[in-house]
Amino acid sequence: MAYIDADSHVYEVEETWDYLPKKYRDRRPVAVTISPKDAPYMGVDNSFWLVDGKAMQWTWGPGTIQIGCPLTSVHAGMKEFSVGNQSLMDVPARLADMDRAGVDVQVIYPTLLFAPMTDDDDFQAALEISYNKWIEERCSEAPGRLKWSASLPLRNPKMAEKEVFRVKDAGAVSLMCYGTVNDTMLHHPKFDRVWAAAAECNLPIAIHVGWPGPLRQMCDEHSSSLNVSFTLPLLIGFYSFVGGGVLDRHPKLRSIFLEGGAGWIPWYLERMDHYYPVAEFFRGSFGLEPITSKNPESYMDRIFTTCEAGERLLPQVIDYLGEDNIMVSEDMPHLEAREGSGDDLSARRDISKRQREKILFDNPSKFYGIKVKKKKVKKK
Repeated sequence: MAYIDADSHVYEVEETWDYLPKKYRDRRPVAVTISPKDAPYMGVDNSFWLVDGKAMQWTWGPGTIQIGCPLTSVHAGMKEFSVGNQSLMDVPARLADMDRAGVDVQVIYPTLLFAPMTDDDDFQAALEISYNKWIEERCSEAPGRLKWSASLPLRNPKMAEKEVFRVKDAGAVSLMCYGTVNDTMLHHPKFDRVWAAAAECNLPIAIHVGWPGPLRQMCDEHSSSLNVSFTLPLLIGFYSFVGGGVLDRHPKLRSIFLEGGAGWIPWYLERMDHYYPVAEFFRGSFGLEPITSKNPESYMDRIFTTCEAGERLLPQVIDYLGEDNIMVSEDMPHLEAREGSGDDLSARRDISKRQREKILFDNPSKFYGIKVKKKKVKKK
């Protein structure tokens, strides 16, 4: 079956910061690599980015994350994908691996931006904008097969609004953010100018798993980091868009929730619907207007998600959310065993052939506005 990979990634490199404004160039991130014998506690992730004198990699202790770059680490060399593929500095290598996976088109998201890089809001915005310009350049080497999502510098809403219009003209197919902005939820009114610009440009908002806020400090090792501080902000962002009023206030806006699977959406959306009359009863008693004009399930037609190819509850999610609102991702070149998602989903027989075709191709084509002939790339 033809396959549009709705969410894969790139690992940032030194060239990513070439587009920083002059005033920030002496603060550009620095790649640091430590010999494994000197820091055995770092394991295979023996490199990190140094930003404003702080390490962007915590392998143990409160705030644990695992970014996976710079690509000078032992880990990077262990992967089945070349460093040139991982960084997109060798686009032909990425395309060859896409061919082997049966991927026609891939939508690229960042990796390093999973966590805030600096405490300086304006510098953070500059880093994200530099990333956007760099990933546009990388994908321009194969524009028919590599599409890109722009990072939204939401810590500076005015700059983020301006960036929406710039990346629309530059060719971005979506706008990426995380479930919170530090400790601020996405339905805060200060972000409305950004959502309005996105709706005007017909660019969907892609909320991705990541470590955007204070939940990170609760987790002091990898298991809780991945399952709690990395994953739960996605649900917070889902609430903001569906229950917090973002989709209500911006009726042309569409949203997708990436890399959290799909099985949680029926449970959480029903949970929000369950509490809707209770919350509105109390809001009314305080003299407050309803937070949304309709109950949360009413916005289901503008909620999209990626599923895991082997999710047991996928047939039930399709029944609940609809067969037009689900996609799948390869997550190349990350280490999460999603490789082969297209083949795995194609092999399922508990969903119909038409549903498989929609999830693999039709839905991401329509959602991202990707025009491509429905033709499978031959595997080599």
